[in-house]
Amino acid sequence: MYMKRLPMLFLSLFCSMTMLSGCATQQTPSATNTRTLTASSGTQKVSMTLSPAHFLALHPVSIHVHITSTDHASIVQSVQVKETMPDMSMPVPAIQLTKNASDTYSGTLVFVMTGPWTITLHEKTTTGSFTIPFHVQVQS
Repeated sequence: MYMKRLPMLFLSLFCSMTMLSGCATQQTPSATNTRTLTASSGTQKVSMTLSPAHFLALHPVSIHVHITSTDHASIVQSVQVKETMPDMSMPVPAIQLTKNASDTYSGTLVFVMTGPWTITLHEKTTTGSFTIPFHVQVQS
């Protein structure tokens, strides 16, 4: 009796493990699922890559910022982003981005409502600071 159930038990265990094997892995964003915004201010050029490419309210958005500078005397001290909704006056704290590599920073945003938003990047360097706004649309 138990010998007849043993193959079924192994089959169900194998199927369960196969289904669960991908649950904890993180997918690297593909190029088609990202949106890159670029801007410049003085000697600074900023490339901001957001994933996923289509923003949904209450869903996390990964942000990766790459900064290049023609002023080699300037050293980046901090990079922050702040998302604001132009039509609303909600206080939203700035998000300090984490430095990954030379001139590359990352973090996560969450837009709380649908509609037009502004992502403002603020960079502080040894020679000054600059602010660049990026405009995006969040969907439901």
